[in-house]
Amino acid sequence: MKALIQKELRLTRRSLLIWLGFILILGGFTYFEYLSMKDSLAELSEMMNAFPKILMVTFGIGERLDTTLGWYGCIYYWVTILTYSYAVYLGVSCVGREKARGTSEYLFTKPVSRSQIVMAKTTASVINLLILSLFSGLIDYFSFVLPLGGLEQKGAIVTTTIGMFLTEVVLFALALLVSSLARTYKGAVRLGAGLLLGFYGIYIVAGYLEILSLYYLTPMKYFDVYAVAREGFSIAFLLLAAVIVMISVAVARRRWIDVEM
Repeated sequence: MKALIQKELRLTRRSLLIWLGFILILGGFTYFEYLSMKDSLAELSEMMNAFPKILMVTFGIGERLDTTLGWYGCIYYWVTILTYSYAVYLGVSCVGREKARGTSEYLFTKPVSRSQIVMAKTTASVINLLILSLFSGLIDYFSFVLPLGGLEQKGAIVTTTIGMFLTEVVLFALALLVSSLARTYKGAVRLGAGLLLGFYGIYIVAGYLEILSLYYLTPMKYFDVYAVAREGFSIAFLLLAAVIVMISVAVARRRWIDVEM
């Protein structure tokens, strides 16, 4: 099992490095953007307040940009667009790409069980997501939090990074599930993209209407950066996330074990 995980980590190293590069570029861009705008953030914040609320929610502006949490939360939102997309990509391609490439016929005849292969790929994907989250957290700290002089909420950078990772795992598990249900890899990609866009749509509607019940329908609201920074993790959302991950992985695993390749 350990050898399978190590092999999968080597195979996915290139894609992980590409996404880490995207995060690094975004971090550098936003750092220099902050330096050029720090003296006019109050004016920018006042201007933003005149915008329609739907635009504020769509662009991830939850609070005034001239506050530390407001600026951090806005940039955090754009970082998660990349990290959440990577999570869905991993979930869709985890096993589905083997079918698309025609390597599954060979892979599932190896002297290891299909269950071990699927779980090794899943474990390797979660490790990749953990690496991405830790790297994103470091970039957030050095590019956004440190220039701001630190967040008023102690430990917020740690808790929000953990929240990012947990959201990624939920999205990965759901993408893995839809990948196992799709007949083709292209179909799985479409379902995965639709899943992510649908969750973002609900996220925007929930933020605009401020309907708390809608928060349960999108993982992006389970560990909202502003709520986690101020209040910590919600037990209800932690339990819901755990249930979604366990059910999704269990069903996907069963599907990939039983499917006729």
